[in-house]
Amino acid sequence: MRSSRFVCLAVFALSAHAAPAAGEQKEEGISGKIEIPVSIGQVLKGMRLPHYDKNKPDKLSLRFNADSAERTSENEFSFKGLRIEVFEDSPEQPVMEVVLNDAVFDRTTNKLRSADRAKIRGEQFEIVGRQLEFDAKSRNSRLAGPVFMTISDLEQRKNP
Repeated sequence: MRSSRFVCLAVFALSAHAAPAAGEQKEEGISGKIEIPVSIGQVLKGMRLPHYDKNKPDKLSLRFNADSAERTSENEFSFKGLRIEVFEDSPEQPVMEVVLNDAVFDRTTNKLRSADRAKIRGEQFEIVGRQLEFDAKSRNSRLAGPVFMTISDLEQRKNP
């Protein structure tokens, strides 16, 4: 089912913050840690950070957009208006996006947490939760309730 594939992409998209575990060899997917070039306490307005596929350096896989990004400590980043676009075939049209109004990424725990509403949307679905927590080490995410999922075009999927 294509919508479950997009949900998996959402989890994969958020895992861009993780480097492979010790001894683990990753040959596919996104390259290692994403660095935001700001010093502690500095606020970066209108951040737009592209991220390219590890095996195809010219293929855009993700784009992080934030109204503002602040490095609050050596290992913590705070985002306002964070939108993560996930690209599959075309760099002009994202297949999915993750929208977080307020989010914090802690590099020591490798967790991205939203402080409030989180939304994951793709071509045929939208999932909205009160909060999102993503563990980049285990590549698991959790939406806290209430959680609503809307799937569209189910009839078209049944009848090819």
